[in-house]
Amino acid sequence: MKITILGNGIFGSAMASYLTRIGHDIAIDIIDNSEVIFVCVPSYAVVDALSKVQKEITNQKIIICSKGFAGEGKLISEVLNEKLKNNLFFFYGPILAEELRNGEFSSMVLAGGNGKDVLKKEIESESLYIETSDDIIGIEISAALKNVVAIFIGIVEGAGYGQNAGAFIFAKGVQEIRKIGLVLGAQADTFLGLSCIGDLTLLSRNRRLGIELGKGRKLEDVTIEMKYNPEGIFALKNAKIMIERLNIDAPLIKLLYKIVFENYPIKDILKEIK
Repeated sequence: MKITILGNGIFGSAMASYLTRIGHDIAIDIIDNSEVIFVCVPSYAVVDALSKVQKEITNQKIIICSKGFAGEGKLISEVLNEKLKNNLFFFYGPILAEELRNGEFSSMVLAGGNGKDVLKKEIESESLYIETSDDIIGIEISAALKNVVAIFIGIVEGAGYGQNAGAFIFAKGVQEIRKIGLVLGAQADTFLGLSCIGDLTLLSRNRRLGIELGKGRKLEDVTIEMKYNPEGIFALKNAKIMIERLNIDAPLIKLLYKIVFENYPIKDILKEIK
């Protein structure tokens, strides 16, 4: 199968390596009659990336791997045009790019409508287990807000709280993600799966960012050092916009926003979460 990868960053290059290894013909950022397009750019760049190649898109399946919001508190599926929606899928899970690249066992969930089972057969292998889901909204909101909660878990760790406190934030974070997802029409069981609880177990870049913030370091200094702006930062800004628009009580997101962007003191933060 001929597959295009849009975005040749850490995850895009790992996915390209994996798909090449299992026998697919891969092109980077070039449509050129491909059958499937994997979108691996940052979430805020998804709409622009697809707009630039829209004239070349005919009937390809489009698989979004970007975790997060398109902007203005809206999910990616909310803003992509009708021409793309019938062939749109979302592919998320507890994946560290380097392990995927190295052929270590990994797992992901593929959400979408008709055609996802065919895609699963084409891209699944012994080293990549794939589940399928009809719950696009649930999978999207899980992947986006998981990054936000991961930052908070990291902050608690970096600030020197124990594992009990980290488990508290983990549980409260999943509850808050679920609450928001249900308001948007997601299925409750989705939040127990790979894209939410599964992904939160990883020591991701967002969690590493949180650890450094928990030590008292400034956001700007940490992101410069990381040479990467974790998706959770963009997601946090958009999550705040979304919960305010929908009038959802989400104390964890509100508190994290104050910590990250308004220099709210980390001391005694656990008392702020009910």
